Amino acid sequence: MNTVIRVRGWVTESSVIHPQSRVNEPDKIHRLHIQPENPNTFLELEQAVMEVKRHSEPIRKRKRYHHRDELIDGCEVVFKSFYRPKLYEEFKDFRRDEELLGKFIQAVGHIRIFEDGNVILTIHIIEPAHLDNFDPLLP
Repeated sequence: MNTVIRVRGWVTESSVIHPQSRVNEPDKIHRLHIQPENPNTFLELEQAVMEVKRHSEPIRKRKRYHHRDELIDGCEVVFKSFYRPKLYEEFKDFRRDEELLGKFIQAVGHIRIFEDGNVILTIHIIEPAHLDNFDPLLP
């Protein structure tokens, strides 16, 4: 089952331009943390993951790789990818990850389930999102 995930929000952490490896990860991984625009994003994400897990093949008892779910970190949604995501519009000229920090974006990726049953969100596209002129405090 291939489930597209789209999250709008503000970038709080980025290593998509210059990926980094961590101690327990042999490969460099592109990461993006987003503070979602809508708090319901967390619930919608959990429901989508449960749906993917329910429709996935039976999970094997022996695993070659072990991944832990890292979808939500505090109040941020976490995307990961072994491949550099495509940056669109003004983002395609960015040369440093710091340039993405604080930007209001739309990230598009997929839910990826591993053989051991753990899940990550992959990221394929990062593009500017545009704020609507909606102000809940105005009549």
